[in-house]
Amino acid sequence: QALTDILQLKKGQKILIQAGAGGVGTFAIQLAKLMGATVATTASEAGANLVKSLGADEIINYKTEKFEEILKNYDAVFDTLGDEILEKSFGIIKDGGKLVSVSGLPNARFGKEYGSGFFKTLLFSAASHKLTGLEKKHNVQYTFLFMKPSGEQLRIIANFIETGKIKPIIDKVFSFKDAQKAMEYAESGRAKGKIILKIR
Repeated sequence: QALTDILQLKKGQKILIQAGAGGVGTFAIQLAKLMGATVATTASEAGANLVKSLGADEIINYKTEKFEEILKNYDAVFDTLGDEILEKSFGIIKDGGKLVSVSGLPNARFGKEYGSGFFKTLLFSAASHKLTGLEKKHNVQYTFLFMKPSGEQLRIIANFIETGKIKPIIDKVFSFKDAQKAMEYAESGRAKGKIILKIR
């Protein structure tokens, strides 16, 4: 939904995918490469080889480098971190480019599209005023993504996995009784790829 519906990523475009070694990033890198994009991502030294193996063209070590000083003229950014990282992302996007976030704040556009009503939309607008200012300053379209269920899109991804075009990266598998440990591990931010909770 981020890459296809909102960013409408095209072959030859450049995209920054934040936190490439994470559960979302490992899928997003592979999908963006399938769509023909040039992919930059942020990762630690420990995650660098993983994101490279998934097809990342440029890897920024977020512990020692500043992506906002290295990258420029990007068509799109897929943000999964929010806050200060999201705000810095506006500066690397070219005029008329797009930024989508799953961790930022909903804005007025989100409120209108989701039929949130006047009062809620006003609240979203007030909460995201800083992002709206950055949107205008850099001439970038910012969208907050709230995922919608789509059987059709899941079928497309399932087909990519079955044909080996996308490889799911699994970090750790926890038994159901260790659900609390799995949550703690997820919150630690150290996971490389997906964390699996085994029901049986």
